Amino acid sequence: MPLRRKSFRAKIFYTLTLPLFIIILSGNILLAYYMKKVHRKILETELLSIANTFATSIEIERFMPDSSEKTMDFSALDMKVKRFLGNIGQVRSVYIMVRKNDEDFYVVAGASTGNDNKTILAGNSYAAENFPGIMMGLVVPFVTNRIYSYGKFRYMTAYVPVRDSEGKPFAVLKMDYDVTNITKVYRMIYSQVLGIVIVLTILVAVAGFFISRQISVPLTDLVQGIRDVQKGNFESHIPVRDNDEFGQLARAFNQMTTGLKTSRKLLDTYLYRTMRSLVTILEARDSYTKGHSERVAFYSEMIARKMNVPEKKIKMLREIALLHDIGKLGISESILQKIEPLTEEEREMIRKHPSIGEEILRPVFFEKDALDIVRQHHERFDGTGYPDGLAGDSINFLAQILTVADAYDAMRSARAYRTPMSQSAAIDELKQNSGTQFNPKIVNVFIEILEKEMKEIG
Repeated sequence: MPLRRKSFRAKIFYTLTLPLFIIILSGNILLAYYMKKVHRKILETELLSIANTFATSIEIERFMPDSSEKTMDFSALDMKVKRFLGNIGQVRSVYIMVRKNDEDFYVVAGASTGNDNKTILAGNSYAAENFPGIMMGLVVPFVTNRIYSYGKFRYMTAYVPVRDSEGKPFAVLKMDYDVTNITKVYRMIYSQVLGIVIVLTILVAVAGFFISRQISVPLTDLVQGIRDVQKGNFESHIPVRDNDEFGQLARAFNQMTTGLKTSRKLLDTYLYRTMRSLVTILEARDSYTKGHSERVAFYSEMIARKMNVPEKKIKMLREIALLHDIGKLGISESILQKIEPLTEEEREMIRKHPSIGEEILRPVFFEKDALDIVRQHHERFDGTGYPDGLAGDSINFLAQILTVADAYDAMRSARAYRTPMSQSAAIDELKQNSGTQFNPKIVNVFIEILEKEMKEIG
């Protein structure tokens, strides 16, 4: 009897705990692998986005010599690199190198925070073998697979071609990006996964001694929760049915998903702040547009609240409004600040900024609505806008709100080519373009808000 009882308890234990242990272990291993892969992809995309944006902003012809000169003057480029490095906190070094021969590269400009203990000096030549990927970087943007360690710092390195106006590679931009804090997040995730595996294993072992019918429901909940998390649903929580071992298991799982959700939120917040820094750089290039994004975000939020848009959508709209013109980082400064009428080619360049902005923000915002707002904020209600010529309800409603707010602030702001409109003149302009450029319902709501404010001020 004792042997039979022990064997029966062993059968229950192994039947109930072994499969669940395998599911939990494999699920968490897959989860850890998935999170690391996603984080690495996000970092690579962000690094390439920043490097490409800066490389695109370099008008290399400005540093080319006149026919009467014998040498190139890259001092202005060197200053541009240093200003850029000071504005992007996670970028630790930026160097621009010109190919000297088959084996060497000549550094024409560069800057470093000095934290990498491997500062490269402008004006010196360096062997290509010291920079893995530099030859490929002359052709296509490239991020090295390896994460480099210098002392207590860890970096990812990108190589991006710097092209002339004809699209030909002129030089290579090397950028080192600090991922020290992100690797700490990796270690935290691994520690959480290991801790959860241990806790779940202990709790499942205890649960194996209970009657099978009492196990089936919470076991199903747990398996479903793991599957949800494997799919990237960190909102997933399993119900705490009782204050027993399975209740503790549920709480431990929920704590894990909460921790992973917090880690993901920290990463998203970090990426968003990086994008805001880029917008700040953009507006700093043009004194006429300083503060434009903040005002547009304010007006957009006012309209959305008046039209009873859900709070979650309002929050997303405000975040996107602050970044809606980020695509102008890919537009030449000479075009953005031009006083004379733009040529057709220059107008086409300007019309590209919504789609450029969409691509820059794609690693930060995974919601389709958010990216649609950026891409569609220059579409017109009558279908004559850009870049896709959408009309009416085919345009994202939040993008239509942003369009009205953006146009109003543009009319009320000074530009290099004109003085600002008065509030009454701007309101008249909104009315005149209601139904053609703008959604009439949104225009009516915004004018109601503005007129109410005018009365209160008056």
